[in-house]
Amino acid sequence: MRMISTLALIGLLSAACGPGEEKTAEEPKNDNIGPQGADVASDTDALRAANEAAGEVVRSAGDCESVKAALPETNRRLDEIEPSVRTAAGKVTFEAVRKRVRDVAEICP
Repeated sequence: MRMISTLALIGLLSAACGPGEEKTAEEPKNDNIGPQGADVASDTDALRAANEAAGEVVRSAGDCESVKAALPETNRRLDEIEPSVRTAAGKVTFEAVRKRVRDVAEICP
């Protein structure tokens, strides 16, 4: 009897909550996220770009010739991206990405 009550309760809760809405990639972003939300969204994009820029240098860590070839472009891209990082947490994360690139560069003088 208790099992039936539990199942009935689950069924009622499921029906009350409804199926929910699925988000699709085509839906526009919510423009009403406020300034802090906009800063976080901007940092997310900037840090994604910074990781992509650093990726070639980091992946090439075992091949100093590749690192030396990729380093100028990576540093240029990181310099371009840095001003768009807005939050304190974003700045700390960005510096970690830049440090990772510097560490690889130091291995390959």
